Amino acid sequence: MQNLRRYALILLIIALIYFLIVFPEVAKILAGVAILLVGMTNLSNGFKTFSGGLLEKILKKSTDTRFKSITFGVITTILMQSSTLVSIISISFLSAGLITLAQGIGIVFGANLGNSAGSWLIVGLTSINISILAIPLIVCGTLLGFQKDSLLKGIGLIFMGIGFFFLGVDYIKNGFEAYKEVMDLSRFNFEGFKGVLIFVGLGAITTGIVQSSHATLAIIIAALLSGQIGFENALAATLGTSVGGVVTAVVASFSANIEGKKLAMANCIFNFTIALIVIALFPYFVDLVNLIANYLGIPQDNLALKTALFHTLFNLVAVLFISLFIKQIVFILDKIIKAPKDRDMDAPLFLNQNIVSYPDTAIEALQKESVHLYNNAYAMIAHTIGFNRSDIRGNESFDSIIQTKKWFSGNVDLDYLYKRKIKVLFDAIMEFSTKAQTYVTEEEKLAKIFAFKIASRNIAEATKNLKIIQTNMKVYSSSSNKALAEQYNTMRKDLGELLRSVEELKLMDDSNAYLILSQLKNAKNLLKEKDYHTLHNVETLITQEKISVTNGTSILNDSAFIAQIANQLIEAVEIIFAKETA
Repeated sequence: MQNLRRYALILLIIALIYFLIVFPEVAKILAGVAILLVGMTNLSNGFKTFSGGLLEKILKKSTDTRFKSITFGVITTILMQSSTLVSIISISFLSAGLITLAQGIGIVFGANLGNSAGSWLIVGLTSINISILAIPLIVCGTLLGFQKDSLLKGIGLIFMGIGFFFLGVDYIKNGFEAYKEVMDLSRFNFEGFKGVLIFVGLGAITTGIVQSSHATLAIIIAALLSGQIGFENALAATLGTSVGGVVTAVVASFSANIEGKKLAMANCIFNFTIALIVIALFPYFVDLVNLIANYLGIPQDNLALKTALFHTLFNLVAVLFISLFIKQIVFILDKIIKAPKDRDMDAPLFLNQNIVSYPDTAIEALQKESVHLYNNAYAMIAHTIGFNRSDIRGNESFDSIIQTKKWFSGNVDLDYLYKRKIKVLFDAIMEFSTKAQTYVTEEEKLAKIFAFKIASRNIAEATKNLKIIQTNMKVYSSSSNKALAEQYNTMRKDLGELLRSVEELKLMDDSNAYLILSQLKNAKNLLKEKDYHTLHNVETLITQEKISVTNGTSILNDSAFIAQIANQLIEAVEIIFAKETA
């Protein structure tokens, strides 16, 4: 099957090469689209390199209100010239738990409005000979791209991105001017409601294929200026770019968690709602564009500027109208989009492949996912030593809990839980952190990422050891032999106290959390002393014939495993909560 696809692709490429050789005018238009897309890719990669965590910091501080979220979306999209990129980043950051769904929706709404700035830029570029600026930018950008300094590389990518963007628009414009001499497409223009639907569809399909509304807008405006399509058809196609622009964000949401999928759906709601409104009231929007253009002093025959005005107008109307219902949209999405029914199989909550290139965000996502992994391990350990999570989180002494509460009947299937609650997250953390390291050059950040690998490995190892002690822990702690039961209940209490300390650590503010962490560090030293005392107690109990030699061996072995589990948990907790207590 794979070979068949490969051969089909080769044949398609050969046919495409032949077609472009035979029709050089079409080749010029498609070359312009390709060059423009290369420019957009370089531009977005340049901003990723240049951000250095700045974008993440601004994102968390500048999206606490609806107005701020929308403004952030507008400004970042104008700077990056890609609403799709901003939408993908928002989905990724929401999946990582850095922003709320309401904040993400505000950013995406603002991104759609900010995207309309691109149409004004393209209109301006088509009116001048921008190839003069394009080549110097590409050459200078290439030169900077060979530098070792990451900042200079980022600036170089931005220069190349802008240069290729300019060059792509120029190719598309010249391609349509040449194409007009070969074939006149104006006879395919459609009037009325039929024309609106057809060109909205064409704009959406083209944007979905090329994965760039800017590339489609460049084609639309070039075709309009060359007389290949009429003004109203150009407006309809421009509306279609907003509909087609959701494709990339929707695809990106496939790898996101439930919250990311909700945000992608909110983006669809925004674009589809305004599309339906504009289609239904299309003649009125055209009249409104002409009215505003006249008020702004835009000549009535300047159809390209009026197209850009239309693009901004319908997005502004959408933001003003639909943003009033963000709370309701969040409520509906929470009701409709829910986690899969298979509750037993866990999945990463905060890791998303789209954020691996943002070091600060990736580190924060790893920290949150490590807490998620610890919480799963905590539940397994609590049940293995016979306590409910509410027992550990409560204030009742463990001596009282052991005396008043019976061990629940039935055994916990640790192998099953390990595979579905621990290993799946451990594997995801290892994969994500390995990829994230390739984008990091600072030693401090590399050390943090590596530390989370160690922490997750320690947690995984701690839970694997639970199976070894499970049977003895339950049988001997309830034994009629009081001396034997006391030894095993002491092990249970010691591990329970450790889990309780970590739960207290979670609730403490940063200024006090260090006290718990310091206690945990001291506990690691006490584990060695505990091992010596256990050996001494076992020898005494055997000598006094209170337990058998076999019982004594079991106590020593299980005590060693408990100490190992405790040590692994402490080392993991020190790493996981180090950021919060720094």
